[in-house]
Amino acid sequence: MEVCFAVYPPGGFYDRHLDSFAGARNRMVSLVAYLNEDWDEARGGALAVWPEGAGEDDIPTARIVPEGGGIVLMLSEDIPHAVEVTTEKRLGLAGWWRVNQSGAGRVDPLN
Repeated sequence: MEVCFAVYPPGGFYDRHLDSFAGARNRMVSLVAYLNEDWDEARGGALAVWPEGAGEDDIPTARIVPEGGGIVLMLSEDIPHAVEVTTEKRLGLAGWWRVNQSGAGRVDPLN
C-alpha cells in the first residue's frame, strides 16, 4: 500500500482524474480518509465522484463532504473524482492498494 498525507490550503483543489491509468494495474483500490474535525459543507473541499465511463461534460453523481473520520474507497482505474475548492485547510490521507510487480531483482517503483 502507498499512502500520503494530503493537505489542501485554503483555495486548494484537485481537478478531475483517475488514480491509475487504464491497464497500468499498479494502483487497484483508492482510499481517502478525512482528518478534519467539525467540518461542514460550507467549507468546501467535497470529493466529487463520477461513475465509470462518465464523459467530461457529465455532472458528478455524488459529492462527499470531508467529515472527520469518513472514509471513501473506489476502484483506482475506473472512478473519476476531483476535490472541490476548499475555503479552509483540509487534511486527509490518500492511499492506494497496489499490485506489487517486483521480481527477478526488479523493484516496483512507486509511480
